[in-house]
Amino acid sequence: MAKFSGVIPPVVSPMKTPDALDLEAVDRVIEHLIGGGVSGLFVLGTTGEGPSLTYQMRYEMVERACERANGRVPVLVGVTDSCFAESLALAEHAATCGASAIVAAAPFYFEVSQSALQDWFTELADRSPLPVMLYNMPSCVGVNLDLAIVDNLSRHANIAGIKDSSGNWDYFQQLCDQHRDRDDFVIFMGPEELLAEAVEAGADGGVCGGANLLPLVYTRLYHAAVRADAVEIAQCKAAIADMFASVYREDNGQMKLIPGLKTAMEECGLCSRKVALPLNSVSESHAHRIRTSLPRLLAACEFSSGVKK
Repeated sequence: MAKFSGVIPPVVSPMKTPDALDLEAVDRVIEHLIGGGVSGLFVLGTTGEGPSLTYQMRYEMVERACERANGRVPVLVGVTDSCFAESLALAEHAATCGASAIVAAAPFYFEVSQSALQDWFTELADRSPLPVMLYNMPSCVGVNLDLAIVDNLSRHANIAGIKDSSGNWDYFQQLCDQHRDRDDFVIFMGPEELLAEAVEAGADGGVCGGANLLPLVYTRLYHAAVRADAVEIAQCKAAIADMFASVYREDNGQMKLIPGLKTAMEECGLCSRKVALPLNSVSESHAHRIRTSLPRLLAACEFSSGVKK
């Protein structure tokens, strides 16, 4: 089973309309990411608005991403769904397209026990043609994967690791401690601002949404964390803090990560700012703040992917 590491960004899903992908923009974004040194691509995650896309869009996104990546980096595919059969069907499609793994958060809507979740993930791993990455995302699916359940699932031959987006540092540290001596189960940090701390704690990498815009900042941060380069870590974290303040946060301080990120990417010629419902676009004042901040943000990573500045 492949062992993943480094920065594997959750790729945005570029759209012409809320129900139609912009496939040419998908190509631009993927080239931008690979050119920025990422270690893989995670499509149909939270930043990719996976659960909000039509099934046709999901299948097309997998096809195009795998085709464009062309084996240069692994492609991981989000299959989170409230319907098990749909998760499995998308996993099978991902395998046909040449993806390397699937990523699954807990099924949402019905409240279920931890033992039921363990059964669900075990069934998915038993039947999936690709390795499974667990995705702990309690803020979106309403349930946290207990450490004991993760440990049990980690013993499955077809479960490759976990991405934790709980934001609970004690939980994440315990994940790392429990699996520190394992070479068959990887641990990835979700919140990008904690990437350096996660690597120091023993994580294998991070799933950093901001890498869609500034891949070099995040890949440099990862490598700086691996070699414990405090100076470069501080420089990269300053750029990420600027990203949070100027791109992710609305004027009232509320997080508006995906619409803000797509607006910044539109300004750079990567893709349009269109998002799928229930998300909506940023305010004009927020958009102005993003435009004003871009020269400073792009300078932080020597933006050189060929898209307009």
